[in-house]
This record gives sequence, C-alpha cells and structure tokens, in this order.
Amino acid sequence: MANSEAPNNFWNRYKWITKPRYLFRLLLIVGLIIFLIIHTILDLNQVHRLVIAAGSKTGESYILSQAIAQVVARHEPKIKIEVLETKGTEESLNLLEAGKVQLAAAQADIPTPSSARLICNLFADAFQLVVTAKSGIYEVAALKGKRLALPSKGGGQYNSFWELARHYRLTEQDMIVQDLPETEANNLFLNGQVDAVFRVRPPGNRAIQELIQKSNGRIVGIDQGAAMKISQPAFEPAFIPKGAYLGNPPIPNINLPTITVQRTLLASRNVEAGLIRKITVILFDYRQELAKIMPLAANISPPSQVSGTGLPLHPGAAAFYDRDKPNFFQENADYIALIMSVVLLIGSWLWQLKERFEKAQKNRGDDYNQDIVKIMKEISVCADLDNLEKIRTELIERFEKVVESLDQDRITAETFQSFTFTWEAAMSELRDRQVWITRKNLARQQIKPS
Repeated sequence: MANSEAPNNFWNRYKWITKPRYLFRLLLIVGLIIFLIIHTILDLNQVHRLVIAAGSKTGESYILSQAIAQVVARHEPKIKIEVLETKGTEESLNLLEAGKVQLAAAQADIPTPSSARLICNLFADAFQLVVTAKSGIYEVAALKGKRLALPSKGGGQYNSFWELARHYRLTEQDMIVQDLPETEANNLFLNGQVDAVFRVRPPGNRAIQELIQKSNGRIVGIDQGAAMKISQPAFEPAFIPKGAYLGNPPIPNINLPTITVQRTLLASRNVEAGLIRKITVILFDYRQELAKIMPLAANISPPSQVSGTGLPLHPGAAAFYDRDKPNFFQENADYIALIMSVVLLIGSWLWQLKERFEKAQKNRGDDYNQDIVKIMKEISVCADLDNLEKIRTELIERFEKVVESLDQDRITAETFQSFTFTWEAAMSELRDRQVWITRKNLARQQIKPS
C-alpha cells in the first residue's frame, strides 16, 4: 500500500508543474540552459579574427604589430591578428571608427574617434628635424623660407609637424613644403633638393641613421617641449641621446632636446573585453619574447595617469591592470559582514515565522479533523433520520469551511488531503447509518400488531 501511494503523493505534490504558466516557465528555463551550453561550446571553439591598422611597412609600428600578431597566435591560437598597412595614424583611426579594423597603432597626439579605447603604450616616438649641413637651420624657427619634406598627408607625422609649427608661428606660406613618401623625401634630401625632413620616429631609427650618415646631415634640437605640453598634453619633453646615430664622432654631439609622443595601441570599444584582456596579458607576460623579435617591445607600458591622451581604457585592458587591486568584496568586507549578519538575523526570524505559520496550519488542520471525529461519534449513536440529515448538512458546511481555509492558505494541501480522507469516512459512515435506521424502522413496522 505504501509503495502504491508514494507515486501518487509525488504526483500530487508536483502536479502544479503541468499548469500552463508553470510549464511555460519550466520550458523557458530548460531552453535557456541549453542555449547557454551551446553558446559556451561554440565560444570555446571560435577563432577570433582581428585586424590591426599599423602604418607604413617600413615603420616601427608595423614591425611591432607583426611581432604582436606572431606572439599572440603562439599563445592564444584562437586569436588571429592580421596586420594592415596604412598611410599613418590618421588613416588608421578612420578605419577604426568605420569598423573596418578592430585595433590600431597610433600617435597619442592625434585626436582619436569616440569609438577608440586605449590598451597600452607601445613605445615613445621622438620629433626629429633632420637638416643638411649647408641648410643654415639651427632651430625650428629658422625653417622660414626653407625647403621642407614632410611625410604624406593622412599620417600622424604630418599633423604633428603642423602642431609644432603653430607653436613657432610658422605657416605653410612661410616654407616650401612637399608631402612625400619617406623614400622619395630621403632621395630629395640626399640630392640637396630639400633643406630638411621631419620625422616622428624612435631615437636610433635606422632610416634616419642612414640619411644622416650618407648626407653628413644633423638633427635640430626642439627645446620648448614643456611649453608645448601646456596646449598638447600628449607631448613630453625628452632628449635624443648623444651618439644615438653615430658614436665617433657622436651624432648628435649632445643630449639633444626634443618632444616625444607615445605610440599607443588602441582597440574599438566594440571588441569583446575578454579578447582584449587576453591580448593585454600576452603583451606584458611575454614582453621579453616580443623584444627578441622587436627590441622596442621592451618599452610596452601601461598608460600614464599623469599625461597622455586622456582616452578611456578598454574594459579588457582595465581588467588586466586592475588584477592586483582588491575587488569589491575585499574592499567592503566589513560592510558585507555586517550586511550578512543582518541578512542571517532576518533570515532566522523569517524561518521561525515560517515554522510558526506551518505549525499553525497543521494545528488548524488537526482541529478540523478532530471536529469530524466528534461528528463521527455522533453519527454512531444517532437513531433518527432527521438528526442524521442535520449532521449531513453540518458535514457539508465543515467541508466548505475547510476549502475556504485552503484557498486562504490557512491550511496546507497535505492537511486538506488528510481532512478529505476523514470527511469521506464520516460521510460513508453517515450513509451506512441511514441505511441501518431505515431498515430498523421497516422492521418495526412489519412486526407491529394490526
């Protein structure tokens, strides 16, 4: 009997699941779980392809970007980075804003689009004004009236020069300016057809070294970097080290003042934070490996909090930089402990309240059952059909009262089932008693003398 009742009890307890509203919710939860499992499996096996706009193939940014792509692929095979050649920072940033690339190497002094987010500093680029020995140019202001070759428009170097020129109150009309690819500009310089070329490159750049050594040229100092930083925060006063391009005789022959700007690695804000975090981890954890391919990689550093572009960090990069910071729970441990204590206290009180409520429900159900038991005793001694009818009416009223209590949650479903069993037993006994009284009355009528 107990084994046959167990499935019924289980079904009665959980039959609410078959109700449409609960069934819909259950199917929705199951569907969501299946979706999350499938999404996780697909995500784990997905190969993410990113494109980095990296400037000219001859520039350090492009070479370093290739090194980054190589090392990332080695340690994160599911991240593939394609390096794209561009004319310079301006074009790279336009591609980033248009969503055609996901990463970009850019000069920090060039205005960035709203979609750009900072990952890290790659290395410092220096403003380098190279002049011929016969040019008579010993300061930036002396460019007036001279022939100048600038990098092609669309690059950060071109824009940087005009930011420099504005400080010295030089305009395009003050000079004979040509914007040319680097190779063409170098040829004009070597042939004496221009007096100066301008580059934004790391100190010791090989192309500049060859240009100086082949032409007997020299570099002009830029000594007002601190003043220019007032209007352009990305500018940093710095030096090109003595002997950076030749040791004997040293070129330059002193630590030459100049301006540096950071070459930064940017990402679109639309790139998943998890991907950028993985790339950032590799940039710093495998920096020595990168430096073996491209020595400038040793200069990769977190963005400065004091100077720079003021660009917001990409959430993925921020997650890496904040890895050693205490998390929310660590910072607020005391408050959380207090809250937990209050929650536990309230939970304990609610639990006690629940137990009291359930006990009240059980006691109420026991009272209802006791009432039926008393009625059953009345039925057993009743000898009048009219009284039995009154008892039947009372039983129906009691049943209605209990149903009302169930609707109001004053008793539990289990208690109601127990009451129903007792009530049905009373009704059965009442019917049996009615039959017994009726038969007894008939018997009396048959033996009554005529």
